[in-house]
Amino acid sequence: MSGTVIGNYRIICKLGEGGMGQVFRAIDVTLQREVAIKILHPYLTQDEAMLQRFRAEAITLAKLNHPNIALLYSFIEHGDECFMVMEYVPGETLESLLRRCGALPLRQALELFCQVLRGFEHAHAKSVIHRDIKPSNVMLREDGQVKITDFGIARVLGATKLTRTGRLIGTPEYMSPEQIQGREQDARSDIYSLGILLYEMVTGRVPFSGASDFEIMRAQLDSSSPSARDLIAGLPSEVETSIRKALEKDPEARFQSVEQFRQTLEPVIERLPATGQRILPQTPTVPETRIVNSPDGVILKETRLADRTGAEAASLPFATTNARQD
Repeated sequence: MSGTVIGNYRIICKLGEGGMGQVFRAIDVTLQREVAIKILHPYLTQDEAMLQRFRAEAITLAKLNHPNIALLYSFIEHGDECFMVMEYVPGETLESLLRRCGALPLRQALELFCQVLRGFEHAHAKSVIHRDIKPSNVMLREDGQVKITDFGIARVLGATKLTRTGRLIGTPEYMSPEQIQGREQDARSDIYSLGILLYEMVTGRVPFSGASDFEIMRAQLDSSSPSARDLIAGLPSEVETSIRKALEKDPEARFQSVEQFRQTLEPVIERLPATGQRILPQTPTVPETRIVNSPDGVILKETRLADRTGAEAASLPFATTNARQD
C-alpha cells in the first residue's frame, strides 16, 4: 500500500495491524507533517456495529487533548473506507521495552508511570475510561515522553453502552474484577489496570498469570497479588503499598482517583538518585521522510535510519517519490 494516496495523505509504510484495522505511517502532503492513519478492515465496514464502535473511538479521542495522549487529527468516511488520522508517535511500545529489557530502573519506571497517570487524569476529567490499559497501548518516545494510545474500547461515562451486558472486553492480565464480572466500571477500573501496569514495570512480570484466560481471570477475582518487594530487593514501601491499594478487589478500597495515585508516588521519585541507569526506547528502522517543495508538487525523499536508537541516518541514496505521480 506504500505510495497510495488517501485524500491529502500519502501512505509511507505499514506500522501494525489489529482486530479492527491496520495502522499506517503517512504524510499529510498539504501540511507537510507525518501522521498515523488507522483504517478499518474493509470487511468490517459492512458491520454497522463495528462502524459505530470505530466512530465512537474517534468521538472519544476528539474529547482529549493532552501531551500524554496521542491526538486525533481527523475522522474521514470516504465511500466504503473509514479511517482516523492521528498523531504519529515515533518510538517503542512499553510492551516491547519490557520484553527487551525486563524490569525498568525504578526512577525511570516511576517517572514514566506518572506521565501515564497524568494522561489518565485528563481522560477521566473528561469522563473517558480506557478499559484496555496495557503496555502495548503505551508509546515511549526517545525524548522520554509517554503517549497513551488505542481508545478502541474506551467508554464515556453516562453514554450509551456499545457492548452487550455481560460481554467481556479487555485483556485478562490487566482486567479489573468488575470488568471480568461484566459489572459497571468507572475510573477505578482503570486504576486497577494501572496498578498491574506499575507492578510489571518495576518487576518485569504481571502479578497474575495462568495456563488459560480462565485461570488468569479467576486469579484476578480471588487471589492476592504476589509482593513486588519479594521480587525487587529494596523497593520502597510506598511503591509496594501503592500497588496493593490499586489492586484491591473492592473499588471502594482503591485509590479513588489517578491523582491520588500519582501524589503518592511523586515524593518517592524525589528521593531517588537522578543519575541512575536509564533504558532508551528504540525507534523502529523505517524510512525517514524529508519533504521539499517542487513546481509539480511535494516530493517525498526517504532514507533508512542507521539503527534503532536515534543515531544519525546512514549515508544511503535517497529514493524519491513524486506526490503527483499517477
